Amino acid sequence: MMNKILHTMFYGSAKARVFLWSIVIMGLAAVLFGVLAAVLGSFAFGTGAFVCALSAFVTSQSASLTEIERSDRRRREKLSAKGAEGLDASGEMQEGQEDREKDEEKKQKEQEKEKLQYLSSFNARKFKKLAKEHQVKQKHVFAMVDSYPAEKIQQAPAIVWRTDHYLHLLIMDRSAREFKIPFNDIKGVHYHKNMPADPEQDYLAFQYSGFMTGVYKPYLPEYKQNTKNGHIVYVKNLFTIHPGISFTNTSMKGIFSILTRAPFLVDDAVNTSGRFDEYFKDIYRYGILCKNNVYTLEEYRQKMESVLEELVEAPVTRDQFFRTLNAMNNYHLITQEYVTKYTQKYVMKHN
Repeated sequence: MMNKILHTMFYGSAKARVFLWSIVIMGLAAVLFGVLAAVLGSFAFGTGAFVCALSAFVTSQSASLTEIERSDRRRREKLSAKGAEGLDASGEMQEGQEDREKDEEKKQKEQEKEKLQYLSSFNARKFKKLAKEHQVKQKHVFAMVDSYPAEKIQQAPAIVWRTDHYLHLLIMDRSAREFKIPFNDIKGVHYHKNMPADPEQDYLAFQYSGFMTGVYKPYLPEYKQNTKNGHIVYVKNLFTIHPGISFTNTSMKGIFSILTRAPFLVDDAVNTSGRFDEYFKDIYRYGILCKNNVYTLEEYRQKMESVLEELVEAPVTRDQFFRTLNAMNNYHLITQEYVTKYTQKYVMKHN
């Protein structure tokens, strides 16, 4: 019993330790005051000894060590039960989440299999028949839709054409569906650089030889390697129009030939900066389109020279002209030869 009491005094619960140490301290105080009262003949110390002894007795009778331990045990069991319930609930939630992820993955694999079977069924005759059924115009382009979230379409081939008021997309996923987008709703073409990509998993339906692969392989995205946290990752550039339809960069030469009035919108540090004027930004955007093969080098050169001619004729100050020209050179939009050429044109015009 004594060993149990000593163990509880040092290693028991806080409540049990306070209970035992209170009795011990008051008992020792009663003895100390009693000795002092006897030696000194002091009534005050005698009273103190009596009070301490009485307090120790009352405390010892207020509860037993067994009751305190039993109370602590119940509290621990209750907390353990709650903890177990929490773990069970957490485990059930985690298990449910894993089940949903497995179901979603299984569903995606089934849909990808359906898409592969549908696209594999095409030949030249079936493709021509489908275009005729949807009254595809003679002037049309092929494109690859990287994603159309609203319709849950991913990485599917399309035929694109226009009528007077609509842009038409015939997208072939697990089946063929035609979408009509009013031109008034298309406010521009948005550029999205370096989007995450996986060349081994993307566009699985076009990793096999077949009629559709032969037609649409040129419209698969161009992948680039980047480094992130010391690891090589793959990225691709995408272009998006209302209502959130993203095309591969290799599709955009054709798309821009149809969307002749839609502005090209780039939301990056250059285009949102007040440091650069619109002449600089125009050539910057033409450079992006050239890098994504929307323009050939010759087409880019013609666009660039057209902007520089406008800059020479523009009602800008001399400082602004040379600041813009030098900025274009510093950002490698034009070469030093162009700086020299258009400097001479500007001086001849304004002298």
